[in-house]
Amino acid sequence: MIRTALGMTGVFLLLHLLGGRDCVGLLSGTMEGGNTRLAFGILYTLSWFSAVLLVPVLLLAGLADLALLRLRRTRSC
Repeated sequence: MIRTALGMTGVFLLLHLLGGRDCVGLLSGTMEGGNTRLAFGILYTLSWFSAVLLVPVLLLAGLADLALLRLRRTRSC
């Protein structure tokens, strides 16, 4: 779960560094552009939503899983 969260964060950061934020205006119709910029804007928006909504949940679940795994190991010894 932690790897998935880090992967989602990496995709978001890559799209952000490539200028995806500038293409989001196409979704509201305030900018002109082609299909490529529209697709890039949609990908950036989806990655932003995953970074904001899914990544924190996945990180907390992964950390809880690690904590429970360590707790089980110390109790079994």
